[in-house]
Amino acid sequence: MCARWVFFVCVLGLGLAVSSCRKIESETETTPAVFSLEPVKFQDAIPAEYGSPIAVTTDSAYSGWAQLWFEKPDKSIVVVCVSYIRGTMRPTVMTIPRK
Repeated sequence: MCARWVFFVCVLGLGLAVSSCRKIESETETTPAVFSLEPVKFQDAIPAEYGSPIAVTTDSAYSGWAQLWFEKPDKSIVVVCVSYIRGTMRPTVMTIPRK
């Protein structure tokens, strides 16, 4: 008799716990993207409208690739990824706005 009550209480508690669950919203659903990806205009040159170069970085996880950082006249940042081994660019550039 006591085992039935324990089982009943456990099932009731589990039922209440499951019924109170709700979906957790992820940040990607609520937060708009700040950075924008745009297609490159040329595959053989970097447009002058990207502005002045301010930095070059590399990452050991992506050997053979460098990120060229440019500052536009409106102070936004443009990142161009270049393969210095193959002499190619990625098909998109990332623009980071500044306020």
